[in-house]
Amino acid sequence: MASYKSRSRFYDPNRKSAKVNFIVCVVAVGLFSGAAWHSLTSTLDQQQRTHCEQGWQPACESLK
Repeated sequence: MASYKSRSRFYDPNRKSAKVNFIVCVVAVGLFSGAAWHSLTSTLDQQQRTHCEQGWQPACESLK
């Protein structure tokens, strides 16, 4: 039972202030958004390079 109680003190929303909860949520959303943006843009760039190598002219123009 002691190990369960020690884990529950790690993050207990009822014991934290609204300001701390807001900051935790903003940081989590920011990290998730940044990771999603990076993965989407890097995938699109890679796809455009591949299409340009295959000879698709609009893809080559968008890389310039």
